[in-house]
Amino acid sequence: MRCTRPRVLAAVAAAASLAMIAPAQAATAAAARPAAVRDVGRPASNPLPYTDPGQAGLLTLCNTNLQPITHGNINTKPFVWRAVGDVPAPKGYRVKGEVGILFGYQPRQYTPAGAWSGLPMAAASVYTNPDTPMAQFTPIDEPLSYLTKFFPPIWDGLIELRLYLGGPGLSEDAQGYAAADLRVTGDTWTMVEGGDASCTSGSAVSDEVSVGLRGANGKPSSSHTSKDAGQAGSGASGAGSQAGSAGGQAGSDAAATGHSGLGSAGLAAVIGSSALAAALVLATGGLWWRRRRRAGP
Repeated sequence: MRCTRPRVLAAVAAAASLAMIAPAQAATAAAARPAAVRDVGRPASNPLPYTDPGQAGLLTLCNTNLQPITHGNINTKPFVWRAVGDVPAPKGYRVKGEVGILFGYQPRQYTPAGAWSGLPMAAASVYTNPDTPMAQFTPIDEPLSYLTKFFPPIWDGLIELRLYLGGPGLSEDAQGYAAADLRVTGDTWTMVEGGDASCTSGSAVSDEVSVGLRGANGKPSSSHTSKDAGQAGSGASGAGSQAGSAGGQAGSDAAATGHSGLGSAGLAAVIGSSALAAALVLATGGLWWRRRRRAGP
């Protein structure tokens, strides 16, 4: 496979890293996170048309000045600079090398939230404060239009963002995640529901930086946008297309097992197959898992 867009593959490979952690450890997340998640509440003046049983809290989105933002252009690259969750990492995930990774999802009517299709928005990030897990972006990460190209916001223009947690030897924790909901109108996104966490309550480092991907260091200029959103993610179009067809089945499997988010099978479906996942991980140096021992096959 020819890697024409390493930054896109980096994000996908990060998801693959989480997807290929040992299935035998999947019970760890369920045991660590209480079965019931708290009611995050919604403003009566602007309610969402759906609920997500897996959501336990809210996400705050931050700009390059580490200030909260509630709107932007879908072609701005990267989409945001940092995402901060107000759901503390559970006990089993307060470990060295704990990571957060931000996913974007396409809400669909008559479909459980666990069956929505989505993609990783950036590579995994090692964060410092387990009380406010984070996902850090870099200048080479994609704009929001990368997600909407593959999964258009077909339900009232809405997109849901979820912050999943992981770590060395751990399955992804999708039992009670922080989330935010955006509405896309033309080239503009506006937050419908989000948090008010501090953008400076900790720090985070993307694995794109840790493994030395070209262009990952530093900050983008305020005018750095994607000039051709139609080509965003072209190097991963095969993976995105497979995600569209496989996402629903993966989510249905998750719903059938009572898993409130995408489990190992669901994350693998994001990039189409475990074989493709392995190829992408190798092609990008393994990202965050490259520097740690991976449990299981």
